[in-house]
Amino acid sequence: MKVLVTGATGFVGRWLTSELLAAGHEVTPAPSSAELDIADLRAVRSLVEKTRPDVIAHLAAVAASADASRDPGRAVRTNIGGTIAITEAARTSKPRPSLLIISSAEVYATPASGDPSLDEGAPLAPRHPYGMLKLAQEAVAITAAQRDDLPMVIVRPFNHVGPGQPSTTAVASFAERIAAIRRGESGELTTGNLDIERDIGDVRDFVVAYRLILEAMAEDQLGRPHAVFNLSTGVAVSLRLIVTELCRLAAVAPTIVTDPELVRADDPPRIVGDAGLLRRTFGWRPRTALSTTLADILAQHPV
Repeated sequence: MKVLVTGATGFVGRWLTSELLAAGHEVTPAPSSAELDIADLRAVRSLVEKTRPDVIAHLAAVAASADASRDPGRAVRTNIGGTIAITEAARTSKPRPSLLIISSAEVYATPASGDPSLDEGAPLAPRHPYGMLKLAQEAVAITAAQRDDLPMVIVRPFNHVGPGQPSTTAVASFAERIAAIRRGESGELTTGNLDIERDIGDVRDFVVAYRLILEAMAEDQLGRPHAVFNLSTGVAVSLRLIVTELCRLAAVAPTIVTDPELVRADDPPRIVGDAGLLRRTFGWRPRTALSTTLADILAQHPV
């Protein structure tokens, strides 16, 4: 199948491109944001008409909550304007490609203590601007799908980590700083609340799920106009466990210092996703042990 990947130069986009190529598919990585304004309809339409993909994996986005809060104008243009452009380009293309839209589990409301895993029917009430933008992105995409009978799948991934992730994210930051401790550059690790629990998967497992969905859409196996799937491991782990495992792998025992400024009062104590619908539909399961993921992330940093 022929796949156009937007956001192909980003963390997940690079892994998805590699996964698709390894499976024998023809992949066109969309140009980086420095070369292509994803909200420019004319440019996006030209790209789609030129490449004539069977399916489009739309990953282009301001992908971090902090970045969305820091520059909301850019986030709105990229996440909302980009989705409008890609859906419109797909709608007018002949033949019309199917669309995979990557949203986020941030669209869900804060679960109450003792709540079960979040499935696709959980209440939608984002806590932060990033989640609000993702929910708006979904609304734009679903409107296009329903209006134009455009085949589309929306995926809501929970936390995912792996080699190559920017150190602005929690796990990558822990690994980078623990590697510095291993080199003798520090004896302390400053953190926020390590007792919160999150559903954390390996990006390499997640892009397998994206590939399976794209393949099913290319074969027109999912029907129309749209479907929504969670993507998660179904297991919550504490940040303390992650730090402990990284320290074990690095053979260090730093002093853990809690910085009150890094503790968020509105952080839910536990968030875990239910990806049962995706597993039943595509036969996908996470394969990579968390210890393997953390070892691979740590291995990026020099001893």
